[in-house]
Amino acid sequence: MDQTWPKYYSNQLIINENENSSISIVTGWTKKEDVFKELSPTSKEKTLIIGQLYSKEGINFIIRNIFLNPKINFLIISGKDLSGSVKEFKSFLAGDKKDYIHEEIPEEKVNEFISYFSKHSLFVETSEINNTLDKIDLSSLPKTWTNEPLDFEDHLAKGVNTFPSEKVGFRIEGEKVSDVWLKVLDRIFKFGFEKLSSYGEKQRELINIITVINNDDPDNPYLPPYLYFNKEDLENYYPQVMTSCVFEGVEYTYGSRLRKHDGIDQIQEIINELKKENYSRRAIAFTWNVKKDCGNAKAPCLDLVQALVQKDTLYLTAYFRSNDMFRAWPQNAYGLLKIQKEIAEALNFKIGKLIVVSCSAHIYERDFLEAQKMIEKHKPQLECQIDPRGNFVIEINNNEIVVKHFDAEGTFLQEFKGSSAEEIRNKINTFLTDITHAIYLGTELHKAELALKNKTPYIQD
Repeated sequence: MDQTWPKYYSNQLIINENENSSISIVTGWTKKEDVFKELSPTSKEKTLIIGQLYSKEGINFIIRNIFLNPKINFLIISGKDLSGSVKEFKSFLAGDKKDYIHEEIPEEKVNEFISYFSKHSLFVETSEINNTLDKIDLSSLPKTWTNEPLDFEDHLAKGVNTFPSEKVGFRIEGEKVSDVWLKVLDRIFKFGFEKLSSYGEKQRELINIITVINNDDPDNPYLPPYLYFNKEDLENYYPQVMTSCVFEGVEYTYGSRLRKHDGIDQIQEIINELKKENYSRRAIAFTWNVKKDCGNAKAPCLDLVQALVQKDTLYLTAYFRSNDMFRAWPQNAYGLLKIQKEIAEALNFKIGKLIVVSCSAHIYERDFLEAQKMIEKHKPQLECQIDPRGNFVIEINNNEIVVKHFDAEGTFLQEFKGSSAEEIRNKINTFLTDITHAIYLGTELHKAELALKNKTPYIQD
């Protein structure tokens, strides 16, 4: 076996190679260290490698690593299934064709893998792993499951370029989580910086993406088919943020840190604080535990949430130190909307906008191709939204360009006058947030200026 094996995620795997080991254990979301610790001496002797399976894309890297080491001749799949990855693996081994399998892995090799491991794998409860291993007779298994090691071409997104940008502070707003998500993916691929991640693979990263969700209901979410999860998946995710439960094999959840942090239910404390003073700036909750998380490689990605009230509306802001924008952000956003709704309903406030600040907003290399396909297929949904700072009506009156400013409900706000497009532009630029809106207004102001100079009629498109 090549000394560089395993090729993929080697720093995320427990290797226990000895003369008799040939079994691989997949632990889902249950910590591999906890599973390894509970293995009996006999079980450890049989076990070659242990790793977790966080998403269905990880199945590709299981296939790749196993083809590189044909000595692995049996799989045991167990552990907590928080993302449906274990269920997906079971479906894959049952022969269901999957569109997430890398195109660089030939179909005949995928079929070979399924043909062998559908007969040489078991899905068991974590508590049954030792008993299961005791019953496996290694001498009855082939020394190698395939003829020779195979190293497939790496799965890399092609033609990814980084364009110049402001580097930090990208504000993206939309009505629904799914709409904003597509814009986020688009921005990261256009402007993201490519660098290594702590998981041994590349990532594309933007610093401080500020996403704003205007109107999505976590109990009746808008879930178009292109999202990687459905309503049932979302309902299974909500307990991780809405309860203080810590599931088997999981070190913590956001819910446990928010609702039972040193014994304090911080979400209830937010409600209590705003009930006492709805203008308070202290309605804040933290997940970061200094004693536990300084130097902790698995410290929480979500670090704080803060609720603020203006008039009768409750706004929620969340800060992530690190955010997987392809695989985690949409569900994170719905979980936060659920918390926001809980607080607002407890206080009888309207639900305002959700603001999520993702400091390291990244997409992992394993998801490059799928994310790019998503952007290409759904480009029309990346169009601009209504500018939240208002709309403008342009007229020519008394040899002047007159621009009237209205809010979204059509209420008149103010008026600007000038003799040139540049003069008007300098007066209205702070009342614009949307780039497409600004380009459109620039075009219309230029038309109005030409009409004024040529003494011809001007009609706003």
